[in-house]
Amino acid sequence: MDKNYIRNWLKNWRESFLRLLEEYKIRTIAKFDRVRIHHDVRIGSGDNYFFEYWYYGEDDELVRVTYRLYEDWIIYGEGNLIIEIDRNLENKIEFSSNSRYSRTEAEEKKFRQYATLFYRKTEKYFKKTNGVMLGDAIITKVIRMTADNLNQKEQIVLNKSALLSCELDDLLK
Repeated sequence: MDKNYIRNWLKNWRESFLRLLEEYKIRTIAKFDRVRIHHDVRIGSGDNYFFEYWYYGEDDELVRVTYRLYEDWIIYGEGNLIIEIDRNLENKIEFSSNSRYSRTEAEEKKFRQYATLFYRKTEKYFKKTNGVMLGDAIITKVIRMTADNLNQKEQIVLNKSALLSCELDDLLK
């Protein structure tokens, strides 16, 4: 290894570190605000559902954690969860869609169960990181049940057991 490179690195590491640190926004989470469940209707291909968890940072800026779920989790019975809905989330859930779409009562219950599951994963993640996150957003891969036309950079295939037991870190790009 080049000795001059090492000397320069040792001499300048602090400046480089501080410059890199400045380029990243390190956020500390202060409190949970709301969850928005968005149905992204995609004609000609499968729909996606976005579960967006909005938090206030200590600087009063909003940050979000987004779970992306492919439609087969909502449509098919294999995606049914046996999870008690977190009543503390009830008044904090918002629904939206990019089309005119009315939810059935069964779908809404399923959305609330997924909202509870993902909320628990997010809270566990923030507990593990002491409420610290890098940047303004954390976005998961699209969570799918099947590997048909799978794009491994953007998507992940899980069965129900794996989805229930995995952590947020496991779902990231």
